[in-house]
Amino acid sequence: MYSPTRQQRSQLFPWLLHVSLGVLSASNFLGCAAKLQSVMIGSLIEDVARAAAEHNDPQLVVSGLPTFLLLLDGLLEANPDDHKLLIKATEAYTSYATLIEYRDPQRAGGLYLHARNYGLKALSQRIHEPERLQAPFSEFSQIFTQVKPEDLPAVFWTATSWAGWIFANTESMAALAELPKVIRMMQWVLQQDETFQHGSPHVFLGVCHAALPQMLGGNPMKAAEHFDRALAISQGQMLMIYVLKAKFYARQIFDRELYESLLNHTLTSPVNGVAGLTLQNINAQQQARILLSQADDFF
Repeated sequence: MYSPTRQQRSQLFPWLLHVSLGVLSASNFLGCAAKLQSVMIGSLIEDVARAAAEHNDPQLVVSGLPTFLLLLDGLLEANPDDHKLLIKATEAYTSYATLIEYRDPQRAGGLYLHARNYGLKALSQRIHEPERLQAPFSEFSQIFTQVKPEDLPAVFWTATSWAGWIFANTESMAALAELPKVIRMMQWVLQQDETFQHGSPHVFLGVCHAALPQMLGGNPMKAAEHFDRALAISQGQMLMIYVLKAKFYARQIFDRELYESLLNHTLTSPVNGVAGLTLQNINAQQQARILLSQADDFF
């Protein structure tokens, strides 16, 4: 089967983007998109995601990614049950929401919800009784007898987007009631591969244990253990861990010295030590500057 080179895919991308936005609703393009997806869209999406993650200009990525997200939406209109595409859309929407959350949390909340819905659809294809995904916790927990190790990305990105939506709606008891589900999902991911995304399952659980009161499962000691394990896995090169440990853990225990130390370390660390972390690390430094300027408000 014909498989275009990366250079050919990069040359095709502007054309494909123009066509998809211009005639996405036309039935003839939908058929064409389905064929193109089987040949090159998967690789093209990987290339764009990799290029964005390694870019050193967050503003350019923030301004450009919405068009990419619309392309994913359009492809899913043509291929609504494409499992891999659903997972990629969940990841892309979650990543974009994370990138803009500290500037526009309300908008990020809506994007997290969009991502979660894609993720839940992807997971519903992997279990015998999809309605369990929306069932109370005791029934929901039974899905872990059916998901398999290869479902790890779908579970991780669904849990991450779901948690993002919950934390954007903390005034809603209905939203908070779903938090045990996403914690259980991330615990399953941790059991499968604690090193996934540079130790991100540990970061997720560290944030939860630090942010939640003890009556809801919060535990500052466990939070510190998860953050430190993530730092060990990433060899300290994923700078967002320092930022989140400062924002959630150091504030929680009212340790200003630790808070400022973590943020200053973020600002003095190289951003391009690991491929795929450049954009996230630059974003971490931007957040660190803001959090440092707010120190007097919290201590």
